[in-house]
Amino acid sequence: MIKYLRALSFLFFCLFSLSIYAEENLFEKNYQTQSPKGFKSFADVLDTKIMRGWAKETDNIKMLEDGYDLMGFTGFTSKNLPPELALTHGQAIQADMVLIYDRQLNENTRATAIKRARESILTQQLDKDGNTTEIIIDEKDLADPNAMYEFYASYWVKLPKPTFGTHFIKLTNQNTDEQNPGIQIIAVIKDSPAAVAGIMRKDSIIAVNDVKVNDPSEFIKIIQKNKGKKIKVSFLRAGEEKTVMVNI
Repeated sequence: MIKYLRALSFLFFCLFSLSIYAEENLFEKNYQTQSPKGFKSFADVLDTKIMRGWAKETDNIKMLEDGYDLMGFTGFTSKNLPPELALTHGQAIQADMVLIYDRQLNENTRATAIKRARESILTQQLDKDGNTTEIIIDEKDLADPNAMYEFYASYWVKLPKPTFGTHFIKLTNQNTDEQNPGIQIIAVIKDSPAAVAGIMRKDSIIAVNDVKVNDPSEFIKIIQKNKGKKIKVSFLRAGEEKTVMVNI
């Protein structure tokens, strides 16, 4: 009976610890949304993927070009955490893709010291017969529970087929606080009408059908109004004005 109670108490402790751990999901706790309320996966059946990121800025552009849009991100410092926690939060907010980044902060840890020693000298010990054998240091020995990591994760939604196919921003001249003409493209979605027409990243759209545009909202309204038609798009590329016809 006592053994049963001990086992029951241990089970309760484990369940209680896991519930606290789940409640303290730092990927969820530190999440900052960047999208309008209600923005989530368009898929009929959610299948959230997770991948390791390499360079945030480059990865962001690639995601935009692949037809994704940013939902939000999370960043914090803590001891090592399993990537499944980032995936769990991604599933909860109905993201299609999660990119996760981690970087160990305190490099001079015991694990790092052992690893360096292992690389520089042959560690040996005497066996019962007096022979020397090499001490094997595996990954468990190199794991340092006190190591701190910087975590960052971004959450993305795969967009439906685009009408035009660009992501853009409005630029301001930092020297004069005046707005630059047009809207600058920060990414062109692959195989979109804009990409097929030859519009490229860093181009600045200045007019559609000879109507000047200086704000992303103006541009979106014109695109929606002309959906299914061919439009004339004027843009600046390296200071030179160009014009293309785009089927939207």
